[in-house]
Amino acid sequence: MPEGATKPPLWVRAAVWTASRTAALPVGIKAALFVALLLHGCGLWWGMPASDAWDNDGVAPRDFLPGLAQTFTPGEFYTYPPLHLAFLAVLTLPVTIVAVLRAPTLTVAGVLHEIIEPPYMTTMAMTARVVSLVMSLGIVVALAKIAEEIAPRGKERSAAVFTAWFAALGAPFTFYSHTSNLDVPSLFWASFAALSLTRAIVRREPRRLRTFALLAACGVATKDQAYAVFLYGAPAALALWFVLDDWARKSAKTIAREAGLAAAIGAGFLALVDGAIFNPTGFRARVRFLSGSASQDFAQYAKTAAGRWLAFLDTARYFERHYPAFLAGFIALGLVVLLVQVARRNKRDLLIAPEARGLVGALIPLLLVLSFTLGFNLVARRVEERFTLPQMLFASIYGGYGVAVLWTSDWLAKVKPLAWLVRAGLVAALSTALYRCMTIDATLLAEPRYQTEAFLASHVQPGDVVEVHGLNTYLPRFPPQAKVVRVDHRPVDRRGPLPGVEEVRQPLTDIAKRNPRWVVASDCYVWRYLERPDIGFLSSGGRMLPPTQALEAADQDATIFFRQLYGGQNGYHVADDAYVHEGLFPRVFLHASLSCRTVTFERNAPP
Repeated sequence: MPEGATKPPLWVRAAVWTASRTAALPVGIKAALFVALLLHGCGLWWGMPASDAWDNDGVAPRDFLPGLAQTFTPGEFYTYPPLHLAFLAVLTLPVTIVAVLRAPTLTVAGVLHEIIEPPYMTTMAMTARVVSLVMSLGIVVALAKIAEEIAPRGKERSAAVFTAWFAALGAPFTFYSHTSNLDVPSLFWASFAALSLTRAIVRREPRRLRTFALLAACGVATKDQAYAVFLYGAPAALALWFVLDDWARKSAKTIAREAGLAAAIGAGFLALVDGAIFNPTGFRARVRFLSGSASQDFAQYAKTAAGRWLAFLDTARYFERHYPAFLAGFIALGLVVLLVQVARRNKRDLLIAPEARGLVGALIPLLLVLSFTLGFNLVARRVEERFTLPQMLFASIYGGYGVAVLWTSDWLAKVKPLAWLVRAGLVAALSTALYRCMTIDATLLAEPRYQTEAFLASHVQPGDVVEVHGLNTYLPRFPPQAKVVRVDHRPVDRRGPLPGVEEVRQPLTDIAKRNPRWVVASDCYVWRYLERPDIGFLSSGGRMLPPTQALEAADQDATIFFRQLYGGQNGYHVADDAYVHEGLFPRVFLHASLSCRTVTFERNAPP
């Protein structure tokens, strides 16, 4: 830079750096990123514009500033760590400022009344979703770079390219890249932390452990469960490094010093950001909450050896929720061939061979997969798409290498017709995963609530009362002429406010007194009352009914009301039944958010 020149802003330098790095990527990775951009961007406007979003457990559009305030208010805490909340709060600060300036008063109630209007909330929600989309592309790049680091010489490029494709074509990954849930942002940091850990070992550059620790801390400061990715995986990788690499043993003091410094950097950053320093009482309360009701009240498996073993098995079985089941063969092939090829290079003496570090690098994704399974799934005893996403993404490194092995096979290349046939088969195999991702997008575009909204807009007359139930995330948007009333027997101040919605606290079964013309109910909310195990059910073969579901199942008022409503026994009939129709793309139900069948009931005409 010329002397006296003004230094560009940080965001400009970051953009230039990112553009330069992206330009250097192989064409195959760029193509995978372009496809991922299309998959993760299609339907990004799902449920918008609105005063609230349909992202179940998402942090947008309402949790940025309240979450930060709770994190740093003595004695209080928010469910999630504050790093991503702070990032989104900064990005949406202009929106917040405009809302404050236009609020009728500067009181909390006055600002809240203004800021929950759709223009503000939509901007905040879409900002968070775009950030998730961009971070999802970053994850693809990080995983491709890990594959490049651990692949044998001459295979780096193909391993990186096919890892990018394999990672980009996970179906739940496609869904969560559309939402403001914190899973993708936390895995963004975790994937780059894994890249730094891999480079520190494979390149014998222990100083990179500092970067690893900082990035890993960012992941945990985004969503706590990211700790499990490295809890056992990182120490195991370092231990194997000492066992297998003579250089590591000779450099033990240097590595130990860097590892200790890295631990201090990671712990210090996490304590600073996570509120432990500024709000120790709130931090302790949040840790108790996370290790208690936040996890155990939703546990799906008994706290027994049988329950944990079943959770371990189900973690592997969930592969078919992410990819077509047969693609697991590529992961197995990639893992086996990679280890064999690396070991073959070290066949003279594995413990002192110069390339022994390559074996450790090849094992790092596997160690991270096992670490999250042992450190989270078996502790929280939960196995769902978002709680198996880390394993599937890191396993995609082996899947990509398995595809690369067949695509670049020397012996297949000698028989060109066979080589082209195999490559066509590989394209077809990956296309099945692409189809699954397209199904997610098609479901987003055909969300049943859109049909419900169209029905209400054309049938609800001015002054008609529309009764609704459940959290904001389950509700469609309502036409302006409707008088919308939300009924529940829980306190009004525990509900997310919605403009134009009247909050009523009353037993649901008193519907005859309220006498609304319309009732709208979402299966994503009422399933717990319509189809549930016996409330006396506790466990079977290691499985258990989560305590929260047992509590909901004991709600006699809601159970009686919804069963009568759906059974046509309380003076209402089905006027519109909105659901995703099976066609070219089948219905996908995910995270009690996507593809929620929504039924509109109308009061029966008097005899």
